[in-house]
Amino acid sequence: MATKSVPGKIAGFETTFLTRPEMNEDQLKALQDRLIGLVADYKGELILQEDWGTKRLAYKIEKETRARYTYLVYTGEGNVVAEIERNLRINDFVMRFLSVNISKEFDKDAFMKRREEIKAQAKKREEEREARREEREARRRSFEDESSDMGADAGE
Repeated sequence: MATKSVPGKIAGFETTFLTRPEMNEDQLKALQDRLIGLVADYKGELILQEDWGTKRLAYKIEKETRARYTYLVYTGEGNVVAEIERNLRINDFVMRFLSVNISKEFDKDAFMKRREEIKAQAKKREEEREARREEREARRRSFEDESSDMGADAGE
């Protein structure tokens, strides 16, 4: 997947890859270091690296029901994506990968700002969800308390 670069601007990419759960931490770290080195070789920069952990798959891939997810956001010139995908393809522990061109003119600061906004919105939604959950539990407990009080009054 070759991209034509605009003079003075570097394209931004994201790659998500799934590895077998039995891959140990040292092997995963070695793979990540190799990919980061490739980004540097292609005059790019690693913007974000996240380990999303081991998750259950929607369907079996190579007889596996779980996989470890890793997410990378980076910049680079030329065939950086092709070289990263080639390295992922030859690694026996990598089950699937997906690379996406985020932008032909990638702005690191704007990306990180937008990402923080999204995280803040998600946190706010989770707090609201938790508040509603606690409110339902409080109503349920008060209803159960009223029911038990009525049962005690009827027994006298």
